[in-house]
Amino acid sequence: MKKSQRDTLFKDVFVTKGGFVNLVLHDEWVARQAVRLATEGVRPALLPPSEQKNILVDFAAPNMGKKLHVGHLRSSVLGDSICNLLEFRGHRVARISHTGDVGSALATLIVALQAQQIPLETLTDAQMGKYYELGKMQSEVDAEFKHKVKDVVLQLQRLGSDTGVDPDIRRTWERACQVSRVAYQRIFKRLGVHVQERGESTYMPFVPVIVQKMKDNGLAVESRGALGIFLDGPDKPPMLLRKSDGGYLYATIDLTCLYYRIHGFPGVDPILYDEIVYVTDQSQHLHFKHLFAAVRQAKWDKRLKKENVKLTHAPFGLVLGNNGTKLSSRNGAFDYLEDLLDGAVAECSKQSLASATTSTVATELLLTKEQIDAQNRVIGDAAVRYFELAQQRERNYKFVMSNVLNLKGNTGVYLMYASARLQGILRKASGLENAQTSWESIVGLSSDTLAAQELLAQASLDWHPSERALALLLSQFHDEVEAAMIHLYPHILCDYLFRVAGHFHSFYEKCRVLQDPRQDSRLLLCAATDAVLRRGLQLVGIKPTDRM
Repeated sequence: MKKSQRDTLFKDVFVTKGGFVNLVLHDEWVARQAVRLATEGVRPALLPPSEQKNILVDFAAPNMGKKLHVGHLRSSVLGDSICNLLEFRGHRVARISHTGDVGSALATLIVALQAQQIPLETLTDAQMGKYYELGKMQSEVDAEFKHKVKDVVLQLQRLGSDTGVDPDIRRTWERACQVSRVAYQRIFKRLGVHVQERGESTYMPFVPVIVQKMKDNGLAVESRGALGIFLDGPDKPPMLLRKSDGGYLYATIDLTCLYYRIHGFPGVDPILYDEIVYVTDQSQHLHFKHLFAAVRQAKWDKRLKKENVKLTHAPFGLVLGNNGTKLSSRNGAFDYLEDLLDGAVAECSKQSLASATTSTVATELLLTKEQIDAQNRVIGDAAVRYFELAQQRERNYKFVMSNVLNLKGNTGVYLMYASARLQGILRKASGLENAQTSWESIVGLSSDTLAAQELLAQASLDWHPSERALALLLSQFHDEVEAAMIHLYPHILCDYLFRVAGHFHSFYEKCRVLQDPRQDSRLLLCAATDAVLRRGLQLVGIKPTDRM
């Protein structure tokens, strides 16, 4: 750094007795960063084109025929937010849900539906949940039923091949997948999750090809009709590719899928990915360790040999109930994700989180009960999503509804309230309580950034400590986003946004904004805060509310 740049940036540089280097930024420099945020907004910090990568993120991945359980919350919203962070830096991201549509769970459901002669035309996701549970119990006590399930699994694994599949099984499979898909998409929409379905059945016709490749290069060893890879030596259990009955395993399908993600999949996805990220629970750590090792040892591609393809498992911990056990209805919580979301919405209504809305804004704007209910739904769904993202990814955490909807902690409700408070300042400053307006229109400096910089630079000479602290924190936005992206830790960004909201509330309580000689400079600071909060909330998948 040149001396002139250093002198402009730093007010003081000194070393403490403990050997720490302290850098004190010029207030004027901090003010100019705030003006840039206020007048230009928070723009994506794109990497140079040479550093922008093709990245596939595998997340969500529910099983067809089964309702989404609370564990899917973590994979779905973590994966979605990780994609947001990567895209913000300019990476080209494929959001893929590797849906389970050929496994034993779906086969169990199909056999149960056929045994009960359930009409497919009126089949619902609630019915599928019921008959899957019945089928699972029957499979444990009925050998014939269990044998039928095994046969259906083998038939589903032939989908797309020349070998025929029973027409009734195919029809039931198609209908079960269709009903499940509608249910999943409904919940993903509530959570703001954007992902493309690409089921296991997509790869089934190519599984024998990959298995043969593993045999040809000497990695796969056959024993008693089964086929496996001894990744950890001959004295350790192998990674099974094919069972003695000819059936394939989850790992075999994943291996096939990964092969085509590395080499490109003509007609489906021809992109050669530079990085592939799997967002699953930490219990699958060993599975992905073996999967990645098998791919490396297969030496399929020079890109892998040169480490030009990065394979990453981003694991996450469990969602626990208040008593520290796995979250379920048996400990007073919820088995299914949709029930959990509905519970949060009901609690919003009970606590009247739209109560300010109900008592003042609702009266003022004549909101209907339906509109108030809709706002509670938005707040409840957003609060659940944010609470998940605010947790350190690998750790287990307790899902306690009172904490999720806390107005004072690191919660979505707290951040949405800060954003709504900023919009309230904007409306009061404009004098247009019920009309759309913008920060630029009330500050009156949108066409003259230099004038805005001069205004805030002059104001910084007499800043209140809370003003400087807020402006300094706002200037760190891109650093925090970068850290969250590098480590695939959305909670880093959540922690930062929580600090921004806290600093804003402190500033607003200590500094008069409206009808003050420094109104314009403080409105600029409010505009910068609003820009950072809104962009940050967008990255974690939360839509701000203008009133709360």
